[in-house]
Amino acid sequence: MKLLLLSLLFCNVAYSQWSPVQTFDSVSPIDFVIDFDFISEQQGFLISYGNNTNTFFRTIDGGITWDSTTSVEGYFSSIVMATDSIIYAAGNLNMSPFVQHYNEIKQLYRSLDAGQTWSQHEIFNTSGLLQKDCMVFTNDSTGFVSCIEGMYYTNNYGNNWTFLNDSTGRFPVILGSEVAAFYYSYVSLTDANSFSMQTNNLSVYGVGNVKHASSYGDTLIRNNSCEDAWGNSYYALTISELGGNTNVFLFLDNYLSDVAINPSGIYAINQRPLRSIDGGQSFFKQDCTLPSDSTLSFTQLDFIDNNIAYAIARNLSGSLFKLLKTTNAGGITTNYITQPLRNVGLTTNADEPSIQVYPNPVINELNIESSSLMEQLEICDLTGRSIAKYTGIQSTHFEVDCRFLHSGNYLVKVSSEGKTMVKQVRVQ
Repeated sequence: MKLLLLSLLFCNVAYSQWSPVQTFDSVSPIDFVIDFDFISEQQGFLISYGNNTNTFFRTIDGGITWDSTTSVEGYFSSIVMATDSIIYAAGNLNMSPFVQHYNEIKQLYRSLDAGQTWSQHEIFNTSGLLQKDCMVFTNDSTGFVSCIEGMYYTNNYGNNWTFLNDSTGRFPVILGSEVAAFYYSYVSLTDANSFSMQTNNLSVYGVGNVKHASSYGDTLIRNNSCEDAWGNSYYALTISELGGNTNVFLFLDNYLSDVAINPSGIYAINQRPLRSIDGGQSFFKQDCTLPSDSTLSFTQLDFIDNNIAYAIARNLSGSLFKLLKTTNAGGITTNYITQPLRNVGLTTNADEPSIQVYPNPVINELNIESSSLMEQLEICDLTGRSIAKYTGIQSTHFEVDCRFLHSGNYLVKVSSEGKTMVKQVRVQ
Protein backbone atom coordinates (compact mmCIF):
# COMPACT_ATOMS: atom_id res chain seq x y z
CA MET A 1 0.00 0.00 0.00
CA LYS A 2 2.89 2.39 0.81
CA LEU A 3 4.49 1.63 -2.54
CA LEU A 4 1.19 2.38 -4.26
CA LEU A 5 0.87 5.70 -2.44
CA LEU A 6 4.45 6.66 -3.29
CA SER A 7 3.91 5.88 -6.94
CA LEU A 8 0.75 7.96 -6.92
CA LEU A 9 2.46 10.90 -5.24
CA PHE A 10 5.27 10.99 -7.79
CA CYS A 11 3.06 10.31 -10.78
CA ASN A 12 2.13 13.53 -12.59
CA VAL A 13 -0.64 12.41 -14.93
CA ALA A 14 -1.79 14.96 -17.49
CA TYR A 15 -5.17 14.47 -19.10
CA SER A 16 -4.04 16.09 -22.32
CA GLN A 17 -6.72 16.02 -24.96
CA TRP A 18 -5.35 18.26 -27.73
CA SER A 19 -4.39 15.86 -30.47
CA PRO A 20 -2.86 16.54 -33.90
CA VAL A 21 -5.14 16.27 -36.92
CA GLN A 22 -2.94 17.52 -39.77
CA THR A 23 0.47 19.11 -40.36
CA PHE A 24 1.03 21.88 -42.89
CA ASP A 25 4.62 22.57 -44.01
CA SER A 26 6.65 23.76 -46.99
CA VAL A 27 6.06 20.55 -48.96
CA SER A 28 2.29 20.52 -48.47
CA PRO A 29 -0.21 22.58 -50.51
CA ILE A 30 -1.00 24.55 -47.34
CA ASP A 31 2.13 26.11 -45.88
CA PHE A 32 0.95 29.30 -44.13
CA VAL A 33 -2.43 29.50 -42.36
CA ILE A 34 -3.92 32.99 -41.96
CA ASP A 35 -7.36 32.17 -40.55
CA PHE A 36 -9.77 29.25 -40.26
CA ASP A 37 -13.38 28.58 -39.29
CA PHE A 38 -15.33 25.40 -38.58
CA ILE A 39 -19.12 25.34 -38.68
CA SER A 40 -19.33 21.71 -37.52
CA GLU A 41 -16.97 19.00 -36.34
CA GLN A 42 -16.48 17.86 -39.94
CA GLN A 43 -16.80 20.99 -42.09
CA GLY A 44 -14.38 23.88 -42.13
CA PHE A 45 -12.49 26.40 -44.28
CA LEU A 46 -9.07 28.01 -44.03
CA ILE A 47 -7.07 30.68 -45.84
CA SER A 48 -3.52 29.98 -46.96
CA TYR A 49 -1.37 32.93 -48.06
CA GLY A 50 1.76 33.28 -50.19
CA ASN A 51 3.14 35.71 -52.78
CA ASN A 52 0.17 38.07 -52.51
CA THR A 53 -2.21 35.20 -53.25
CA ASN A 54 -4.84 33.63 -51.00
CA THR A 55 -6.07 30.09 -51.52
CA PHE A 56 -9.26 28.90 -49.86
CA PHE A 57 -9.24 25.29 -48.67
CA ARG A 58 -12.20 23.20 -47.54
CA THR A 59 -12.45 20.09 -45.37
CA ILE A 60 -15.44 17.81 -44.90
CA ASP A 61 -13.70 15.18 -42.77
CA GLY A 62 -12.67 17.17 -39.71
CA GLY A 63 -9.44 18.58 -41.11
CA ILE A 64 -7.82 15.32 -42.18
CA THR A 65 -7.91 16.24 -45.88
CA TRP A 66 -8.21 19.68 -47.47
CA ASP A 67 -9.29 20.53 -51.01
CA SER A 68 -8.46 23.89 -52.59
CA THR A 69 -11.46 25.75 -53.99
CA THR A 70 -10.05 28.92 -55.53
CA SER A 71 -7.18 31.43 -55.36
CA VAL A 72 -7.55 35.21 -55.11
CA GLU A 73 -4.93 37.97 -55.15
CA GLY A 74 -4.56 40.19 -52.10
CA TYR A 75 -4.43 39.48 -48.41
CA PHE A 76 -7.45 37.98 -46.63
CA SER A 77 -7.36 38.14 -42.84
CA SER A 78 -10.78 36.76 -41.86
CA ILE A 79 -13.04 33.93 -43.01
CA VAL A 80 -16.53 33.13 -41.67
CA MET A 81 -18.83 30.22 -42.47
CA ALA A 82 -22.37 31.57 -42.19
CA THR A 83 -23.71 28.13 -43.20
CA ASP A 84 -22.11 25.02 -44.61
CA SER A 85 -22.46 26.51 -48.10
CA ILE A 86 -22.36 30.31 -47.54
CA ILE A 87 -18.85 31.52 -46.76
CA TYR A 88 -17.45 35.06 -46.49
CA ALA A 89 -13.81 36.19 -46.58
CA ALA A 90 -12.58 39.74 -45.93
CA GLY A 91 -9.24 41.32 -46.69
CA ASN A 92 -7.23 43.81 -48.69
CA LEU A 93 -7.14 43.78 -52.47
CA ASN A 94 -3.40 44.10 -52.83
CA MET A 95 -0.62 44.06 -50.25
CA SER A 96 2.24 44.93 -52.60
CA PRO A 97 3.98 48.14 -51.41
CA PHE A 98 4.71 49.01 -55.04
CA VAL A 99 1.01 49.41 -55.84
CA GLN A 100 -0.42 52.88 -55.26
CA HIS A 101 -2.74 53.01 -52.21
CA TYR A 102 -2.13 49.29 -51.71
CA ASN A 103 -3.62 49.29 -48.20
CA GLU A 104 -6.75 51.31 -48.93
CA ILE A 105 -8.89 48.99 -51.01
CA LYS A 106 -10.99 46.57 -48.93
CA GLN A 107 -12.76 43.62 -50.42
CA LEU A 108 -15.17 40.96 -49.34
CA TYR A 109 -15.51 37.69 -51.22
CA ARG A 110 -18.59 35.50 -50.94
CA SER A 111 -19.36 31.92 -51.92
CA LEU A 112 -22.88 30.51 -52.08
CA ASP A 113 -21.85 27.00 -53.12
CA ALA A 114 -19.48 25.80 -50.39
CA GLY A 115 -16.46 27.52 -51.88
CA GLN A 116 -16.70 26.18 -55.41
CA THR A 117 -17.19 29.68 -56.85
CA TRP A 118 -16.56 33.09 -55.30
CA SER A 119 -17.78 36.58 -56.15
CA GLN A 120 -16.13 39.85 -55.16
CA HIS A 121 -17.82 42.68 -53.23
CA GLU A 122 -15.62 45.73 -52.75
CA ILE A 123 -17.23 47.37 -49.75
CA PHE A 124 -15.23 50.54 -49.13
CA ASN A 125 -12.11 52.40 -50.04
CA THR A 126 -10.40 53.86 -46.98
CA SER A 127 -7.14 53.77 -45.06
CA GLY A 128 -6.06 51.03 -42.68
CA LEU A 129 -6.02 47.26 -42.90
CA LEU A 130 -8.73 44.74 -42.17
CA GLN A 131 -7.56 42.76 -39.18
CA LYS A 132 -8.19 39.18 -38.11
CA ASP A 133 -11.70 38.70 -36.69
CA CYS A 134 -12.91 41.84 -38.46
CA MET A 135 -16.16 40.16 -39.53
CA VAL A 136 -19.17 38.50 -37.90
CA PHE A 137 -22.48 37.26 -39.25
CA THR A 138 -25.62 37.03 -37.12
CA ASN A 139 -27.27 34.82 -39.76
CA ASP A 140 -26.57 33.73 -43.32
CA SER A 141 -27.44 37.13 -44.83
CA THR A 142 -26.75 39.73 -42.11
CA GLY A 143 -23.19 40.58 -41.28
CA PHE A 144 -20.84 43.27 -39.99
CA VAL A 145 -17.33 44.25 -41.04
CA SER A 146 -15.40 46.49 -38.67
CA CYS A 147 -12.18 48.37 -39.29
CA ILE A 148 -10.25 51.17 -37.64
CA GLU A 149 -12.53 53.83 -39.16
CA GLY A 150 -15.98 52.35 -38.72
CA MET A 151 -18.47 49.53 -39.10
CA TYR A 152 -20.33 48.38 -42.21
CA TYR A 153 -23.26 46.00 -42.36
CA THR A 154 -25.23 44.01 -44.89
CA ASN A 155 -28.59 42.29 -44.66
CA ASN A 156 -28.72 40.93 -48.21
CA TYR A 157 -25.84 38.45 -48.38
CA GLY A 158 -23.19 41.08 -49.04
CA ASN A 159 -24.75 42.45 -52.23
CA ASN A 160 -24.85 45.88 -50.60
CA TRP A 161 -22.97 47.29 -47.62
CA THR A 162 -24.06 50.30 -45.58
CA PHE A 163 -21.78 52.49 -43.49
CA LEU A 164 -23.13 52.33 -39.95
CA ASN A 165 -20.93 54.38 -37.64
CA ASP A 166 -17.56 56.09 -37.91
CA SER A 167 -16.27 55.50 -34.39
CA THR A 168 -16.74 51.81 -33.67
CA GLY A 169 -13.29 50.42 -34.38
CA ARG A 170 -12.05 46.87 -34.73
CA PHE A 171 -13.04 43.38 -33.60
CA PRO A 172 -16.81 42.82 -33.76
CA VAL A 173 -18.33 40.08 -31.61
CA ILE A 174 -21.87 38.76 -31.29
CA LEU A 175 -23.60 39.52 -27.99
CA GLY A 176 -27.04 37.94 -28.13
CA SER A 177 -29.10 40.22 -30.38
CA GLU A 178 -26.32 42.81 -30.50
CA VAL A 179 -22.95 43.14 -32.16
CA ALA A 180 -20.13 44.83 -30.26
CA ALA A 181 -17.11 46.47 -31.84
CA PHE A 182 -13.95 47.36 -29.90
CA TYR A 183 -11.47 50.16 -30.28
CA TYR A 184 -9.02 50.85 -27.45
CA SER A 185 -11.08 51.17 -24.25
CA TYR A 186 -14.45 51.65 -25.91
CA VAL A 187 -17.23 49.27 -26.85
CA SER A 188 -19.94 50.20 -29.35
CA LEU A 189 -23.08 48.07 -29.37
CA THR A 190 -25.32 47.68 -32.40
CA ASP A 191 -28.75 46.11 -32.33
CA ALA A 192 -28.65 43.57 -35.16
CA ASN A 193 -32.30 44.22 -36.03
CA SER A 194 -32.70 48.00 -35.82
CA PHE A 195 -28.99 48.95 -36.20
CA SER A 196 -29.36 51.50 -33.40
CA MET A 197 -26.11 52.40 -31.68
CA GLN A 198 -25.19 52.39 -28.01
CA THR A 199 -21.67 53.13 -26.74
CA ASN A 200 -20.24 51.78 -23.49
CA ASN A 201 -16.90 52.79 -22.02
CA LEU A 202 -15.03 49.91 -20.42
CA SER A 203 -12.99 50.96 -17.40
CA VAL A 204 -9.79 49.02 -17.98
CA TYR A 205 -6.47 49.13 -16.19
CA GLY A 206 -4.03 51.44 -17.91
CA VAL A 207 -4.14 52.32 -21.58
CA GLY A 208 -5.78 49.40 -23.35
CA ASN A 209 -5.03 48.43 -26.94
CA VAL A 210 -7.49 45.76 -27.98
CA LYS A 211 -5.90 42.66 -29.47
CA HIS A 212 -8.72 40.14 -29.69
CA ALA A 213 -12.23 39.94 -28.33
CA SER A 214 -14.83 37.23 -27.86
CA SER A 215 -18.11 36.90 -26.04
CA TYR A 216 -20.61 34.65 -24.31
CA GLY A 217 -24.07 35.94 -23.50
CA ASP A 218 -23.70 39.43 -22.04
CA THR A 219 -20.06 38.93 -21.05
CA LEU A 220 -17.23 40.54 -22.99
CA ILE A 221 -13.75 39.11 -22.95
CA ARG A 222 -10.64 40.52 -24.57
CA ASN A 223 -6.89 40.64 -24.25
CA ASN A 224 -5.16 43.98 -24.37
CA SER A 225 -1.86 45.76 -23.74
CA CYS A 226 -1.68 47.86 -20.59
CA GLU A 227 0.91 50.20 -19.10
CA ASP A 228 1.21 51.36 -15.51
CA ALA A 229 2.35 54.74 -14.22
CA TRP A 230 5.99 53.64 -14.38
CA GLY A 231 5.88 52.58 -18.02
CA ASN A 232 5.80 48.84 -17.35
CA SER A 233 3.96 46.86 -20.04
CA TYR A 234 1.50 44.10 -19.25
CA TYR A 235 -0.72 41.80 -21.24
CA ALA A 236 -4.12 41.53 -19.65
CA LEU A 237 -7.29 39.49 -19.99
CA THR A 238 -10.31 41.74 -19.46
CA ILE A 239 -13.71 40.28 -18.53
CA SER A 240 -16.66 42.64 -18.33
CA GLU A 241 -20.39 42.21 -18.02
CA LEU A 242 -22.39 44.87 -19.82
CA GLY A 243 -23.50 47.48 -17.31
CA GLY A 244 -21.55 45.72 -14.59
CA ASN A 245 -18.04 45.57 -13.21
CA THR A 246 -14.88 44.96 -15.20
CA ASN A 247 -12.22 42.55 -14.00
CA VAL A 248 -8.72 42.69 -15.46
CA PHE A 249 -6.36 39.75 -14.96
CA LEU A 250 -2.75 40.62 -15.71
CA PHE A 251 -0.25 38.22 -17.25
CA LEU A 252 3.17 39.88 -17.02
CA ASP A 253 5.48 39.64 -20.03
CA ASN A 254 3.31 37.09 -21.80
CA TYR A 255 1.55 37.50 -25.10
CA LEU A 256 -2.02 36.24 -25.30
CA SER A 257 -2.62 35.48 -28.97
CA ASP A 258 -6.31 34.57 -28.75
CA VAL A 259 -9.14 34.35 -26.23
CA ALA A 260 -12.40 32.43 -26.20
CA ILE A 261 -15.24 31.92 -23.75
CA ASN A 262 -18.08 29.42 -23.62
CA PRO A 263 -19.96 27.44 -20.95
CA SER A 264 -16.91 25.16 -20.56
CA GLY A 265 -14.74 28.02 -19.36
CA ILE A 266 -12.56 30.96 -20.30
CA TYR A 267 -9.61 30.24 -22.58
CA ALA A 268 -6.48 32.31 -23.19
CA ILE A 269 -3.84 31.18 -25.67
CA ASN A 270 -0.26 31.57 -24.47
CA GLN A 271 1.80 28.97 -26.36
CA ARG A 272 -0.42 26.33 -24.76
CA PRO A 273 -4.13 26.94 -24.04
CA LEU A 274 -4.99 28.22 -20.57
CA ARG A 275 -8.42 27.41 -19.16
CA SER A 276 -10.42 28.83 -16.26
CA ILE A 277 -13.56 27.22 -14.88
CA ASP A 278 -14.16 29.77 -12.14
CA GLY A 279 -14.71 32.96 -14.09
CA GLY A 280 -11.03 33.83 -14.42
CA GLN A 281 -10.11 33.55 -10.75
CA SER A 282 -7.65 30.80 -11.66
CA PHE A 283 -6.31 29.20 -14.82
CA PHE A 284 -4.64 25.92 -15.63
CA LYS A 285 -2.45 25.07 -18.58
CA GLN A 286 -3.53 22.46 -21.10
CA ASP A 287 -0.91 20.23 -22.61
CA CYS A 288 -1.10 18.43 -25.94
CA THR A 289 0.02 15.02 -27.17
CA LEU A 290 3.01 16.36 -29.11
CA PRO A 291 6.06 15.69 -26.93
CA SER A 292 8.47 16.24 -29.84
CA ASP A 293 7.15 19.73 -30.56
CA SER A 294 8.62 21.59 -27.61
CA THR A 295 8.53 24.88 -29.53
CA LEU A 296 4.95 24.48 -30.73
CA SER A 297 2.90 27.59 -29.99
CA PHE A 298 -0.90 27.75 -30.21
CA THR A 299 -2.17 30.86 -32.01
CA GLN A 300 -5.90 30.42 -32.76
CA LEU A 301 -8.93 28.70 -31.24
CA ASP A 302 -12.32 27.84 -32.76
CA PHE A 303 -14.99 26.19 -30.60
CA ILE A 304 -17.71 24.18 -32.35
CA ASP A 305 -19.67 23.56 -29.15
CA ASN A 306 -18.93 23.40 -25.42
CA ASN A 307 -16.38 20.61 -25.82
CA ILE A 308 -15.27 20.28 -29.44
CA ALA A 309 -12.71 22.81 -30.63
CA TYR A 310 -9.97 23.16 -33.22
CA ALA A 311 -6.72 25.09 -32.84
CA ILE A 312 -3.88 26.23 -35.05
CA ALA A 313 -0.36 25.94 -33.66
CA ARG A 314 2.93 26.97 -35.19
CA ASN A 315 6.38 25.51 -34.64
CA LEU A 316 8.54 28.49 -33.67
CA SER A 317 11.76 26.79 -34.77
CA GLY A 318 10.44 26.12 -38.27
CA SER A 319 7.71 27.06 -40.70
CA LEU A 320 5.22 24.26 -40.14
CA PHE A 321 1.67 24.68 -38.84
CA LYS A 322 -0.44 22.05 -37.09
CA LEU A 323 -4.19 21.68 -36.82
CA LEU A 324 -5.19 20.24 -33.45
CA LYS A 325 -8.52 19.10 -32.06
CA THR A 326 -10.12 18.46 -28.69
CA THR A 327 -13.39 16.71 -27.93
CA ASN A 328 -13.54 17.51 -24.19
CA ALA A 329 -12.67 21.23 -24.04
CA GLY A 330 -8.97 20.48 -23.83
CA GLY A 331 -9.10 18.13 -20.86
CA ILE A 332 -7.52 18.72 -17.47
CA THR A 333 -3.85 18.81 -16.53
CA THR A 334 -2.13 18.81 -13.17
CA ASN A 335 -0.31 22.04 -13.98
CA TYR A 336 -2.75 24.39 -12.29
CA ILE A 337 -2.31 28.15 -12.02
CA THR A 338 -4.16 29.75 -9.12
CA GLN A 339 -2.98 33.37 -9.17
CA PRO A 340 -3.73 35.18 -12.45
CA LEU A 341 -1.61 38.16 -11.39
CA ARG A 342 1.51 36.02 -11.54
CA ASN A 343 3.51 35.24 -14.65
CA VAL A 344 1.80 32.51 -16.62
CA GLY A 345 4.16 29.58 -17.06
CA LEU A 346 6.32 30.46 -14.06
CA THR A 347 4.08 29.16 -11.27
CA THR A 348 5.28 25.58 -10.99
CA ASN A 349 6.92 25.09 -7.61
CA ALA A 350 7.83 21.82 -5.96
CA ASP A 351 7.02 23.31 -2.54
CA GLU A 352 3.45 24.18 -3.50
CA PRO A 353 0.68 21.89 -2.22
CA SER A 354 -0.29 18.95 -4.40
CA ILE A 355 -2.99 16.30 -4.36
CA GLN A 356 -3.45 12.76 -5.60
CA VAL A 357 -6.72 10.87 -6.13
CA TYR A 358 -7.22 7.09 -6.24
CA PRO A 359 -8.50 4.77 -7.47
CA ASN A 360 -9.06 6.40 -10.85
CA PRO A 361 -11.42 5.33 -12.36
CA VAL A 362 -13.47 5.02 -9.18
CA ILE A 363 -16.52 2.84 -8.58
CA ASN A 364 -17.55 3.51 -4.98
CA GLU A 365 -15.07 5.34 -2.74
CA LEU A 366 -12.54 7.97 -3.84
CA ASN A 367 -9.46 8.74 -1.74
CA ILE A 368 -7.84 12.17 -1.85
CA GLU A 369 -4.32 12.66 -0.48
CA SER A 370 -2.88 16.16 -0.04
CA SER A 371 0.64 17.32 0.79
CA SER A 372 -0.91 19.94 3.12
CA LEU A 373 -4.06 20.27 5.21
CA MET A 374 -7.18 20.35 3.06
CA GLU A 375 -9.67 23.05 3.97
CA GLN A 376 -12.39 22.50 1.39
CA LEU A 377 -13.14 19.95 -1.31
CA GLU A 378 -15.57 20.33 -4.19
CA ILE A 379 -16.81 17.95 -6.88
CA CYS A 380 -17.69 19.65 -10.18
CA ASP A 381 -18.67 18.56 -13.65
CA LEU A 382 -16.44 19.49 -16.58
CA THR A 383 -18.25 22.81 -17.09
CA GLY A 384 -17.31 23.82 -13.54
CA ARG A 385 -20.83 23.38 -12.09
CA SER A 386 -20.63 22.38 -8.42
CA ILE A 387 -22.09 18.93 -7.60
CA ALA A 388 -21.00 18.55 -3.96
CA LYS A 389 -18.96 20.57 -1.47
CA TYR A 390 -17.19 19.50 1.75
CA THR A 391 -15.90 22.19 4.14
CA GLY A 392 -13.87 22.29 7.35
CA ILE A 393 -11.86 19.14 6.50
CA GLN A 394 -8.50 20.04 8.16
CA SER A 395 -6.85 16.78 7.15
CA THR A 396 -4.39 15.52 4.55
CA HIS A 397 -6.65 12.54 3.72
CA PHE A 398 -10.32 12.57 2.77
CA GLU A 399 -12.72 9.97 1.40
CA VAL A 400 -15.71 10.67 -0.83
CA ASP A 401 -18.53 8.21 -1.45
CA CYS A 402 -19.08 8.55 -5.21
CA ARG A 403 -22.09 6.27 -5.54
CA PHE A 404 -24.37 9.30 -5.90
CA LEU A 405 -22.56 10.35 -9.09
CA HIS A 406 -23.51 9.20 -12.57
CA SER A 407 -20.89 7.57 -14.78
CA GLY A 408 -18.60 10.13 -16.41
CA ASN A 409 -15.74 12.56 -15.81
CA TYR A 410 -15.64 15.01 -12.89
CA LEU A 411 -13.28 17.58 -11.37
CA VAL A 412 -12.01 17.32 -7.80
CA LYS A 413 -11.11 20.82 -6.54
CA VAL A 414 -9.20 21.07 -3.27
CA SER A 415 -8.48 24.31 -1.41
CA SER A 416 -5.35 24.36 0.75
CA GLU A 417 -3.10 27.17 1.99
CA GLY A 418 -4.99 29.71 -0.09
CA LYS A 419 -4.47 27.72 -3.30
CA THR A 420 -6.76 25.58 -5.42
CA MET A 421 -5.69 22.27 -6.93
CA VAL A 422 -7.68 20.29 -9.48
CA LYS A 423 -7.69 16.66 -10.56
CA GLN A 424 -9.94 14.93 -13.04
CA VAL A 425 -11.50 11.63 -12.03
CA ARG A 426 -13.66 9.17 -13.91
CA VAL A 427 -16.63 7.53 -12.18
CA GLN A 428 -17.62 4.12 -13.54
